[in-house]
Amino acid sequence: MARSTVHYADKETNNILKKLHNKLRPAGTPVQRVEYIIELLLLRIFEVKLVQDPDFAQLRSAFAGDNETLLFSSLLALPNDRILPTLNNRFFPFYARILSEARKVWRGNLSTKVQDQLVLIEEVFSNSNFTNNVTSGNMGEVIGLVADLDKDRLLKTDLLGDAIESALSETGGTKDIGLHRTPDHIRQFMVGLAAPTFRSRLFDPTVGTGGFMFDSFEYVLEGVSREGRWPGPKAHPELAAWFNAWFDRHPVEMPSIEVNTDFYRTGVGGTWAWSARWPPSTSMCAASTPATSNRATPWRSSAA
Repeated sequence: MARSTVHYADKETNNILKKLHNKLRPAGTPVQRVEYIIELLLLRIFEVKLVQDPDFAQLRSAFAGDNETLLFSSLLALPNDRILPTLNNRFFPFYARILSEARKVWRGNLSTKVQDQLVLIEEVFSNSNFTNNVTSGNMGEVIGLVADLDKDRLLKTDLLGDAIESALSETGGTKDIGLHRTPDHIRQFMVGLAAPTFRSRLFDPTVGTGGFMFDSFEYVLEGVSREGRWPGPKAHPELAAWFNAWFDRHPVEMPSIEVNTDFYRTGVGGTWAWSARWPPSTSMCAASTPATSNRATPWRSSAA
């Protein structure tokens, strides 16, 4: 499973993830533990977006009154023995129907951004259930650790990939299970080689947790916005300087709504089967295929 990693950049976040795994160790296998961690991360991510992101402002009224206790931060006030039943009996059923709850308060049609986020949440929480193997005595500490995660890091969705990788790494050898790490600067460099545009189609046959796809998406947006959000403040300084100069020399105009929407919904693909026939406009970002454990996937790119 190929993926990008931020393990080389954020020691504090990595330490919190390790502590979470240790606290949840009695709950089962590494994969089972990461499911619990991801569910808690999504609850916290959603609350942060609800507070900070203006696109989610209309949803705030869905958490008025008694529903305010359905936000992640309310778990911090509960005693240990109440956290587990509260998650299973109140939180998970509510978030499993979050789309219908949102439509009760949303004026007009849900935006694409919000709808996609809510669909993801419903899919995750539709079958959620913390078993009794999750020790109640540890739950307060587990919730506290998730609350300690930095908000800025939390909103970067590859944090979910970090949680997955940290769990799989405990199985005793990541290469044995097909897990190959790709450092940030290598991933960003490869995206720069592909130089995707709004009209590109991006394919990562070994998508893993989607780091290449997220960086490609942000690369394209940075070309238009020039806000300095990508590759970010923790990027390799020489690489950041190169990208800054590149975007200065290659300004991009904001595309039409149709092109922009098409790029957002279909331009960044996920896992696709290998095929001898590629789309006519393809920039492919790939790391390692399952069949090539010790060598990079051949690079393939065609101008869009």
